[in-house]
Amino acid sequence: MMGGHSHGPTGGRLVSDCPLCRPLIDARNRAILHLTEALHLLNGTQDVDSQPTIRLNLAPIGLTGDETGLCHSIDITSKLAESLSDAIDSMNAYLGSEQPSSEQPEWSAAAVALKHPLLYADIVDAFDDVDPQSYLDDIVNSDCPEAAQAAFEQMVTGEWDGEL
Repeated sequence: MMGGHSHGPTGGRLVSDCPLCRPLIDARNRAILHLTEALHLLNGTQDVDSQPTIRLNLAPIGLTGDETGLCHSIDITSKLAESLSDAIDSMNAYLGSEQPSSEQPEWSAAAVALKHPLLYADIVDAFDDVDPQSYLDDIVNSDCPEAAQAAFEQMVTGEWDGEL
């Protein structure tokens, strides 16, 4: 059984036209594409004179004919393979050292700033460019100020009634 349901004789494989499998398929496809891109980018950092000696093949399990575009082969050097292995070992050691918690993580601004300073800095940078006064000017000068005012109020309060 997979994803809370079973496809009987398919042996727990994802079924492309099953709406319950679709989110899992989409997540798998994104993961394959992201991993492929990351490996290609990492491979580009190697010395151009280095000769690849290892081929990594990425493909969905239970490949169907319409998924052949998700099959990728990336040739890497032995040196890069060793570097990847070391990075994965380090990541496993780090993940293994974290104490499991039964508590939900706190996502207040203070907690994010403390535990995820780079994420917090990115968010602050994104909102530094926001100028509420310019939004008010847009409302006043709008062709339909009532709708613009409603949109502004919904943006500020975070309440959305589905209409503008």
